[in-house]
Amino acid sequence: MDLPQKLKQIFISDLERYSPYMERDLKKLLMNISIPYLEGKQVGHVRAFCFEYDHEDLTISFWALGEKSEIISDILLLPTERDEKHFPSDKFVVEEEDLEDLLYETDLEENEIEDLLIEYRQEKLAIFTNWFIARWRNVSEQLNTTIDAYFSKLNAFYKTDLNTLEPISWEEIQEKYTNTDDDI
Repeated sequence: MDLPQKLKQIFISDLERYSPYMERDLKKLLMNISIPYLEGKQVGHVRAFCFEYDHEDLTISFWALGEKSEIISDILLLPTERDEKHFPSDKFVVEEEDLEDLLYETDLEENEIEDLLIEYRQEKLAIFTNWFIARWRNVSEQLNTTIDAYFSKLNAFYKTDLNTLEPISWEEIQEKYTNTDDDI
């Protein structure tokens, strides 16, 4: 079926057009220009950055994590400049909305359609994740800076460590910043 492939190409194209917006936001975070700290908190309190994305509208929530796994900033939605002309494009939104209807107009069995839709959604989220990781790496390398950072789907138990690209559980992250013993 060509439609899911066509949609993926439109999606990738939309992401590429949105890359400068995301990279600008990530630079501002890494340079400590745009972090909305809670009262009494500042850059010296930051131990890690956390990013979670909403798979529905593809916004990314950011917050800074301090010692004892304390959230030390307000949540910031990325990209901060969300230009509807860029992402997701109207063309993508319309065609994605029509995907399921068009699939049911084919000779495919219902279980085959469901399998195609699941595969399409998984590939779309993998594309989105890889795009964000590439933006993160690009900005981190440009600024020659490193900070612990984690990325996942909204409320996911497992996150991706953006420095190692290894999965890490939320419990492990909390332990890492709760255990402040320096004698390890």
